[in-house]
Amino acid sequence: MSSLIQSYNEALGLFTQTEEKIASFIMTNPEAALELSVNDLASRLNVSPSMVVKASQKMGFTGYSQLKLAVASELNVLVQREKSTILIEDLDAYEDLVSSTIREAYSRLGEDDLKKAAELLVESENIDIYAFGFDAVAGHDLYLKMLQSGKRVKLIENGYEQMISAYNLKDDSVVVAISSTGTSIDLLDALKFSEKTGASVITVTPAGSRLSTYSNVNLESYYS
Repeated sequence: MSSLIQSYNEALGLFTQTEEKIASFIMTNPEAALELSVNDLASRLNVSPSMVVKASQKMGFTGYSQLKLAVASELNVLVQREKSTILIEDLDAYEDLVSSTIREAYSRLGEDDLKKAAELLVESENIDIYAFGFDAVAGHDLYLKMLQSGKRVKLIENGYEQMISAYNLKDDSVVVAISSTGTSIDLLDALKFSEKTGASVITVTPAGSRLSTYSNVNLESYYS
């Protein structure tokens, strides 16, 4: 449900607490949401029907009915994919590849660094992920995982936007900078801005990268 996830994430900063409660329920219980009318959902969450409509509109839909159509459409896509034997075989092969890659990377990473990085992510209120080009693939994977865990997270691939976002961070934020080269000047500038705000920084770079100068923890062995 990538498009719905993106719509939800982009609206996080606009939601009131009640609207976020409504949107979160829909995202985590899509099948149940399809069975509920706007009045039934409002009653279940102890909110007004108008709040359900407002939450839907902030996600970019005209109302709850259109949001339900989007949910139904994406669930149908998932069902059709599950019926594809070829795709399932491809996914199985991909799962084996990912598992072996993770095991190999983990064997090279220091457990203390991993623990520290995990603690920073858990304790953060907001997460910025900065990555360019091919590195954005890893950034997008992390983005989805953090989003599923309930974190407020942004994936930013444009250098100028990274600097703007970094400049406006707070000390309860975490930046994850991913660079397989460790030579990006734009990324370095963004980390300089984030340092001034007091935000924590996790870098995923080669050993000796200048980017790691601005990090609380550098998972450098990932690229060794």
